[in-house]
Amino acid sequence: MKPIIPSILAFLAISLAGCTSVSITEQSISPVPAEKSTAPIAITGYWEGELDIGQSIPIVIGFTFGQPDQEGILPAALHIPQQGLKEMKISASVEELSLHITMDALMASYEGTYDDESGIIEGTFTQMGQSLPLMLRRAQASVQRKMQEPVPPYPYISEDLRFPQLAEGFSLAGTITRPEGSGPFPAVVLVSGSGSQDRDETLFGHKPFLLLADTLTRAGIVVLRYDDRGFAQSEGDASLATTFDLAVDTESAVAYLKTLPYVDQASIGIIGHSEGAIIAPIVAHRNKDIAFVVLMAGSGVDGIATLEDQTAAILRAQQAPENYIEQTVAANLAIYAVVIDEQKSLEQRKEEVAHILASMGLPSAQVEAQLGTLFSPWYRTFLVLDPSRYLGGLSIPVMILNGTKDTQVSADLQVSAIEKALSEGGNLRFTTKIYDGLNHLFQPAITGAVEEYGVIEVTMDPQVLADIAWWVTEGRLQL
Repeated sequence: MKPIIPSILAFLAISLAGCTSVSITEQSISPVPAEKSTAPIAITGYWEGELDIGQSIPIVIGFTFGQPDQEGILPAALHIPQQGLKEMKISASVEELSLHITMDALMASYEGTYDDESGIIEGTFTQMGQSLPLMLRRAQASVQRKMQEPVPPYPYISEDLRFPQLAEGFSLAGTITRPEGSGPFPAVVLVSGSGSQDRDETLFGHKPFLLLADTLTRAGIVVLRYDDRGFAQSEGDASLATTFDLAVDTESAVAYLKTLPYVDQASIGIIGHSEGAIIAPIVAHRNKDIAFVVLMAGSGVDGIATLEDQTAAILRAQQAPENYIEQTVAANLAIYAVVIDEQKSLEQRKEEVAHILASMGLPSAQVEAQLGTLFSPWYRTFLVLDPSRYLGGLSIPVMILNGTKDTQVSADLQVSAIEKALSEGGNLRFTTKIYDGLNHLFQPAITGAVEEYGVIEVTMDPQVLADIAWWVTEGRLQL
């Protein structure tokens, strides 16, 4: 779920995974050293440095620079290898020994000065009022593939495609993988978590949906995965979309599967991860021909309860003091209460939240950024969305998966809530698996903290992959 008050840690290390921890940290700004020479920087190439965010694992930041023009403007791109971010276009310029970078998408900037003796650019990375020292060194850019990532040739058919979004008419781009032969085969749609994701659900250098699709297709299952609306190759606009709008995108994917002659029309299901595991029950509740759903790290309680639990779990994984955790959770709950208070006008609520954020020491730019997030249609919908309403209406087989190290959607809170909603609705056709030591991405983890995701080599525990494949092909039929 999306960040509430993103510090540099939250924005870079958490936002792509959809987290919400609140962290307000005062950082000192390193002085930029005096220039020792007036010769311009030989800047062309790849430069890399580490942001020390106060955790055990620093964030690696890389920049690729082209040849500057006569005015010092140069083509540039940002890379964050741990998050799988590469080639994000940014603005950069050089003037003698000074380097200036603007990263509008991150609301961040960098100012540095080149030291000709050490060959290092020493400077300051600033984001929404917070600053950290960042030293850049020449390095060799590398594209790392995680050890489980499948590579062609595949023992099945893989086709890129486009299909229409039924309600708004734009096209969604995706990939379908299918076994050789005429079928008919069981089929699934993969639905990613919160935030804009590509069809592989690329996060922190991992491609979980590429791996999952490969595993399932090898087991005889047709898999459709797609880029989220307005992202990668898909059309549409995500800025005003709620979870319910995204559910229509999933319904459109299901509708496309129904047109394919090699798909078993009576055996189409949905596998959702994180927010995708909220969308799956919504779609199955509205479409009675969905045969089954798999909920990977799904929620069974409303958004406020999920965020309350998530914030505390993430901060504990970061070894924050308990009194700080209590204060942070209380502050967030106070903000949520104002955001959803329909008795007040929107402007009144924004003013009240802005006052709370400012009283916590946030700079005005960061306050404005948070107001944009908190009062977005997605966030306001998510806070009050209760998945149990849709889970309770399901009579189809359901697979519930979670890990004991999941700090974003905790097994302790969510699994029992999902089981209760299904049971109270009269559905006992569910299978629950809680994996010891696995995090939100179903990786073997030490603490479950988000900053571990990118440095764990395993994309998804092989047992999880095997269990899903078996359940879709055999296990659900025994319930």
